[in-house]
Amino acid sequence: MKRFAIVCLALSSFTVTAQTSESAVKLEWFQPEKYTDIRPSNESKAMYRKHVIETFEKFWAKLSEKLPSGYQLTLTIKDIDLAGDVNPLYRVDNRDIRVIKDMYFPKITLDYQLKDASGTVIDSAQDVKIKDMNFMSSVGLRYSSQEFGHEKNMLDKWFTKTILPKTTAVAK
Repeated sequence: MKRFAIVCLALSSFTVTAQTSESAVKLEWFQPEKYTDIRPSNESKAMYRKHVIETFEKFWAKLSEKLPSGYQLTLTIKDIDLAGDVNPLYRVDNRDIRVIKDMYFPKITLDYQLKDASGTVIDSAQDVKIKDMNFMSSVGLRYSSQEFGHEKNMLDKWFTKTILPKTTAVAK
């Protein structure tokens, strides 16, 4: 048990980086152990954090397919506050649950850098705060049947509104 705790502590002190060879998006997870809300309802914090990171890596890989060939988007995820709240007052069968209410809207803070096919930086920003305060009333929630659907919908909208127009403006 002590060895497991030491390994977890050592891993949490590094920035987690992920990139698949096919993906045009490079993700860096900056101090995920300090994120505002990646609280599990019924598993260890480390395992749940790993699950959240893997889920979002797959999601960003899918979004990256929308980028024109050769473009590279680097994201440093600095904070995540998932939709809803895990509160011990709300329990089912002696297990905590995540309660989704409009007051617990999803938020993500990140830095990004977008490069074109020649490697030229065409856009970048730091401490971008993405939030969807109206997430409960969003029409056409594209990812409603998926885990973290509210966050995925919010990020898809941001990507489509902020990143993709930069690639077409440069291509014209």
